[in-house]
Amino acid sequence: MPVPRSYPVLRELWRGVEPPHDRPSLLASALRLSYFTIAWNGAAGVAALILAGLTGSLALAGFALNALLDSSASMVLVWRFAHEQRSPVAAARVERRAQALIGVSMLVIAAYVGVQAVRALANGSHPETSAFAVGLAAVSLLVLPLLGARKLEVASHLASPALRGDAVLTLAAVALAAITLCALIANAALGWWWADAVAALCIAAALAFEGARVLVRHRFG
Repeated sequence: MPVPRSYPVLRELWRGVEPPHDRPSLLASALRLSYFTIAWNGAAGVAALILAGLTGSLALAGFALNALLDSSASMVLVWRFAHEQRSPVAAARVERRAQALIGVSMLVIAAYVGVQAVRALANGSHPETSAFAVGLAAVSLLVLPLLGARKLEVASHLASPALRGDAVLTLAAVALAAITLCALIANAALGWWWADAVAALCIAAALAFEGARVLVRHRFG
């Protein structure tokens, strides 16, 4: 079934449309991708966070917080790219602000998820498994790789470290979704209660690494 023309971002994701090289069109493409991320990861993040509260899964909570962070980062990028459309001379200033906000947010969530994972291992917490949670992680593995790759492509043409950082955040969510899915299945099928907390630690480490890299680029880039 062809994707309706009213949804250009979906055509870009699933049909691999080559991005234009003129800056106004690239900015429009970046805004479409950011809006799509806000909607998709906002909904997925809220759903995953609710499920994490019901099941006690830290890996799912880490995935949820990462999705909500990606959605929030995209809100910052909407501000950044819309600002450039109105005032191109301010592009560098708002780019650096967006980059710093994204990096700091990643470190804050990494610290929270890491501390909770260590506590879970120390206390021997036993999360439950939800079929809906497994399905949510699996669907994310279908959508997020395309979205992240498209952001990287547009970020390269725009020379935008902030959009590249957001793209890395989206691609990190692919790995986090895979880790979460494996942890949920391992807990349900093998009774490996510790797999959830270990997966959460991996998520925290990945977020901390990427957050630090974004901030280093902001400071010295």
